[in-house]
Amino acid sequence: MKELKKIFAFFTIFLLIASYTIGQLSILKPGELAPSFSLQTLNGRIAYEKAHKDSKIPQHPIIFHVFTNRSAFLEALWSDYHSIAGLLKNSPTNTRYVFMSFSENAKEEARWMKRMIYHAVDQFYRHRYCNHKTSQRHYSSYSRKNKEQREKQSLYTLDELKKLHQKQHHQKNGDQRHNDHQDHDRLSDHENTCNSLRKTLWKKRLHFVELPLFKFGNWIPYIMNHWQCFGSSCALSQVAIKSKSGDIIKVMERLDARYDWLPSPHTLVNKHKSLKLKYYGDACASIDHVQNKSKKNYKTNKKILRNNKHKKGVGELALVTASGDCSFFDKIVHMSRAKVDAMLIIKESNKPLQQLACHGKHCYFPLRIAASMIRHEDGMAIKDKLLSGQDLFASFQSTPQENFFFAIDGQGKLAEIGLFLYPSMLFMGYEAKWFNYKTDLIHNLTGSARIIHVFNHTLMEGRKGAVTTIKLPPTKELLLYRNVELDMTLHCASKYDYDCPHWDHVVQLTICCNKRNPLCNEELGRWITPFRRGIGRWLTKITPLLPLFTGERCTLTMRHPFWERAWRPSLDIRLSDHIHYSKHHYSGHHEDEFIVPYKAIKLFSGGKFDKHYNERYKPIKFKVGRKTERVKLVATITGHGSDNHGCAEFCVTSHHFVINGETNVRVFKNAASAMGCANRVEQGVTPNEHGTWLYGRNGWCCGQEVVPWVVDVTDQIYNNGSLNTVKYFGWFNGTDPNPTRDSGNILMNSFLIFYMSSDELE
Repeated sequence: MKELKKIFAFFTIFLLIASYTIGQLSILKPGELAPSFSLQTLNGRIAYEKAHKDSKIPQHPIIFHVFTNRSAFLEALWSDYHSIAGLLKNSPTNTRYVFMSFSENAKEEARWMKRMIYHAVDQFYRHRYCNHKTSQRHYSSYSRKNKEQREKQSLYTLDELKKLHQKQHHQKNGDQRHNDHQDHDRLSDHENTCNSLRKTLWKKRLHFVELPLFKFGNWIPYIMNHWQCFGSSCALSQVAIKSKSGDIIKVMERLDARYDWLPSPHTLVNKHKSLKLKYYGDACASIDHVQNKSKKNYKTNKKILRNNKHKKGVGELALVTASGDCSFFDKIVHMSRAKVDAMLIIKESNKPLQQLACHGKHCYFPLRIAASMIRHEDGMAIKDKLLSGQDLFASFQSTPQENFFFAIDGQGKLAEIGLFLYPSMLFMGYEAKWFNYKTDLIHNLTGSARIIHVFNHTLMEGRKGAVTTIKLPPTKELLLYRNVELDMTLHCASKYDYDCPHWDHVVQLTICCNKRNPLCNEELGRWITPFRRGIGRWLTKITPLLPLFTGERCTLTMRHPFWERAWRPSLDIRLSDHIHYSKHHYSGHHEDEFIVPYKAIKLFSGGKFDKHYNERYKPIKFKVGRKTERVKLVATITGHGSDNHGCAEFCVTSHHFVINGETNVRVFKNAASAMGCANRVEQGVTPNEHGTWLYGRNGWCCGQEVVPWVVDVTDQIYNNGSLNTVKYFGWFNGTDPNPTRDSGNILMNSFLIFYMSSDELE
């Protein structure tokens, strides 16, 4: 009986400890502080200490990636030099990377990953021109920037951690902080070239864990196993090969063609319940040769196809080798002409998987066939079965898998990485840039400011949107703030990206302080929602729009399309740099130090971007009062929709405001560029969205605020009592738009803002 009591007590204690541990792990969600951990790497143990919740000192971000050879996507990500080079070219120099493995042979995979990325580092810098003095200035400048931001190291070796604790113990001033990692950016006396230095610094930031994930003994495996992962970069894309009776013979990994070139094989799910496999060799012959190389085979194939037509839902899947004297593009074109529904390309022996992508003019050739690449040994095994006369069928499938990526940001908080649209480490670089953008934004919020709270995780849905009424300082007091900003965050139903709305839509913030005032319900701010990511935060300056605050009680309304799933915005209005009370005049524009925006005249709105677009706009005439010292043109312009030219979302438009004969032009050259928005992550574009976020748009990007265009037009204005005239017109391709179908839309709000001396307010 005593033994039974002991066993019962043991299991009770065990269950209590287990439930406590699971309870602790369950709170590890995005946005929570990352716990401490240590990991055994190829270069020794590294350790991380949990950040203090009240700490204002940023740290080095860390991005974690776990590899599995079960993923064709990850194989291509590691095997392609250009994938790794994308990371080397785009990653900020303060980010650390930790590479891990699911495998029992984790140490061997860690060595392989180290070998692959070290080789890429050496190759990347081998032929790059580098001036030693220029490099010295670059690294010194970066070191100074880190010192100013008081950014601290995040990962330490055990020796470094011991020294850090000793130093902290001997510090007399508890608030004093030291940047013990500055030697990582300091030029080494032993380095002969800056490229050697760059390689050394890069390699110091890379850590390769030699134990498999399931032997870590810490919280990291919980994150990998429990955070929801979705999209091509985490689930295993596979092809199931089946017999005629439907029995599965083999399941193979596959790597689909680039999302922006060929359709996904998953589009075939509703079209065909299965696909019959047929071997086409290298598919380099033209369609006529393919069909007529053997009369017997031709008749047999026609009979099979005719029989399949009576079997609803059976399509044809071509098996093709990667070898042959033709390009992948030629193979795909030939198979498209053969009327197959999809194709599998067998990679060449001893060559890594590579993603099928178009180049140059081939990208504009219309193709409607899905294509994927499979491993050589898998493809040859299927080929042999087909040539032996077996009837084989296939279906495309996606098997959920553990997460492959997560991160700790510059504030020591856990973070998701988002979607990799194609196998490239470039996307890790984008996320790292975002972490630095976020750190800079938080730093900009630390200054003294008067905060007016508007929304706090407020539900924004339906036609009503999110609505609130706020109390403002007296108008004369409000106008004396040189810096007025909107601090806006978009939240989802939970802390996970999985629960975010799926699509990119316009969000507009309007203000009304007096229903009788013509400026009631004018737009105060505009944002574009991201594709299914909940990390967006933006700080947008709106000081010129202060005249829209026409009273001390104002109603603010935030809306997006009523049919979209609800977002939960948080919004603060930040007032800073008061003319009378600021000790330091740090206004961004020196000429605005002692003038205030006191009046706004509404100019032009947008509309349907068709051949009648410019016929709608008539000249606006006005006079300028004597107390006016400065006049600015303020316009917020974005293009949406898609006509036969891709207008107005993916086309370059120009917008012309002519004031007394002087033209002010806004041209959106970023529109339709392949990486136009990806290149703006450092300006606040949400990275790694679950959609086509990379492309440049007409005046906007998915997951970013729309910053008003502000132009000083004082020199164009008659202030002697004469009548002024403002005209507007919008062009596409240097002339009036003239679409033949599906006209797009220009969403525009524009004002003239008049400034006077702050003394006039007294």
